[in-house]
Amino acid sequence: MYRFLPAQTKAFMQPNANEEMIDQPLYHFQSYGTSGATSFTFFQTTIGSATNGLSDTNMEQAGALSLGKKMAVLSVSVHFIPSAPQVNNAGASTASALNDIKKVIEGIGALQLTILNKPYLQVAPLSALPAGQGIYTSGASYQATQASGAAGDGFIAYGTNGMPLPSARYQLCTPLPIPSQVSFNVVITFPTAITVTTASRIGVYLWGPQIRAMQ
Repeated sequence: MYRFLPAQTKAFMQPNANEEMIDQPLYHFQSYGTSGATSFTFFQTTIGSATNGLSDTNMEQAGALSLGKKMAVLSVSVHFIPSAPQVNNAGASTASALNDIKKVIEGIGALQLTILNKPYLQVAPLSALPAGQGIYTSGASYQATQASGAAGDGFIAYGTNGMPLPSARYQLCTPLPIPSQVSFNVVITFPTAITVTTASRIGVYLWGPQIRAMQ
């Protein structure tokens, strides 16, 4: 896959005799309120300080990999999850949560990955960084018969950021090393806050192998 892997990157990704390589992404989810915000910073919260612990993040140290661990980032993805059902339309209901995903992911948001105060990835819109996971259906129609009143046509649908396939994630042209104890973060910015109809969650994944001391 990486035909022109720099020598220093190749050396970085080679475990020493007392180290092991594991397939372990870094991730961080946080709340996306109905009013939105102009900036969301990721990977600055630890498991212990996160509201939902390991369900929110797997960072052991805020803003850096803990001592003895390093990582090579191979792909980056953004996931946006509304807290309400997206579409269950039987006449009066609307596709509010599905529209929220479209506004946030395909709107004016931009992502920047910074390591040691130096930007290594800048991408917009967020739809360029597909989640590569999530529930998915293209939609299904149905006939709804109410206890009183006329029957009506409806449909059910669910949307995610891209197809739910691991291969759909944004792949870096060359692995991006994150050394142990070196500061890094990911920031998603919106020039104007994008409001949504239901409180949601937004998250970022950095996919790739981690190298740590042998167990």
